[in-house]
Amino acid sequence: MTSLNESILSIRPSTLHVQQSSGTSQIGGPTRETNHDATERKTLTKGRQRPSRDDRMLKGVDKLIKNIYNEFSEVQEEACEAVAIRNYESIASYSWKDIEHPTIYVPGLPPKFTPPTLPVQLQRDKLTRSKPRSPAAAVDPLFESLLQQHPNFDMSSIHLVTDRNSLRKLLTFASNRSEKWRIDVDMINNTMFFNQWEEFRLMMINGHQDSGYGHAFENCVTAREPTLEDSIHHERIVRYELGGLECLVRFEADAYLNADGSREHLAIDPPAPKPSRPVLRPPYKLVHVVSRGHYVDPDLIAEIKSCSTLNFNINKTLDQLWFSQTKHLCVGRHKEGLVTEKLEMKDMREELKKWEASNQEHLINMIRVIREIREIAKTTRKCTVICTMIDGVKCLSVFNRKGADMAIRPEVVKRCWRTLGEA
Repeated sequence: MTSLNESILSIRPSTLHVQQSSGTSQIGGPTRETNHDATERKTLTKGRQRPSRDDRMLKGVDKLIKNIYNEFSEVQEEACEAVAIRNYESIASYSWKDIEHPTIYVPGLPPKFTPPTLPVQLQRDKLTRSKPRSPAAAVDPLFESLLQQHPNFDMSSIHLVTDRNSLRKLLTFASNRSEKWRIDVDMINNTMFFNQWEEFRLMMINGHQDSGYGHAFENCVTAREPTLEDSIHHERIVRYELGGLECLVRFEADAYLNADGSREHLAIDPPAPKPSRPVLRPPYKLVHVVSRGHYVDPDLIAEIKSCSTLNFNINKTLDQLWFSQTKHLCVGRHKEGLVTEKLEMKDMREELKKWEASNQEHLINMIRVIREIREIAKTTRKCTVICTMIDGVKCLSVFNRKGADMAIRPEVVKRCWRTLGEA
């Protein structure tokens, strides 16, 4: 790590204080040890302490390329066109099958919103580890579902492929809110990919988060189709133009509303699963695809939230809804898991318009940052962006990244990027 630290210090002397002693992070200075950290100390291998989360975020990074600071002026805002989501189109979807080998249902189906009879007592979510289902290539599910539904899809005009969470993280930086995170960046021809940090990505796929009563509440107010009872997370891929950038954005959908109130749906009988492909690197495998599910109008997608307070803070959810253009929000209130009040289903269209208008400064700043990262990635072809604090100032540190490029099958690149023009 010496060369890495020297690279940071060479740009801004005394900006980073690195100590090798216990309880000290290489990103942002000293950290307070939590009970969770103390527990991790007991799981040592051959007497070695597990690195802190901050130090783990530095895994695989090389020399510092540039620090990007949160800079904005009224002159910039006046010179920029308003940032809005334009030409929104839902183009693909899939649901993960709850099985060890990574398998997806395409197009899949989110659970149906089915309000329960009240009152209901929820059981607190358990912090459990499910079976690993990470594919060798993180983008495999995206392209498998995309090409099954659009066999001739051309990626040449796409500037950015990202998940919704990465856009939210960049917006927190552009809004000058404090949060530490990492995004890995890769270029395929002229398309930039934002990839979630591996540790966070696996947590999202395998469902390791302790969210109080959140998962139990979602399960309580939704129902899965009989042919998809063993499905878990439902992912959707949408295409839109954002600040002059043509984007593919992937996000998880909690539920859908039935437009006509009926419970009848078209279910597609699945063909036999595709035969296993070679394992690239243990324990990761390529994705199996099973044709099952049906199309759901994006206007029927709903986000589900639960809270234990009287007043739900909707402001924390608006950016999430905006980046996916989710028009419905279900809010359920509980007291220690007991739900007695009628669930509130909100139409969010007017709220999203107001949020967009009032957050133009932050959105314009976010687009500036994305474009700056893109210019760096065009040269380096792969890099890592880490949000941290330097001399008390929030910044994005962009590093060269060591190791292999983003895993994507050569046949996918050949099929999807038919022209190499500037995207």
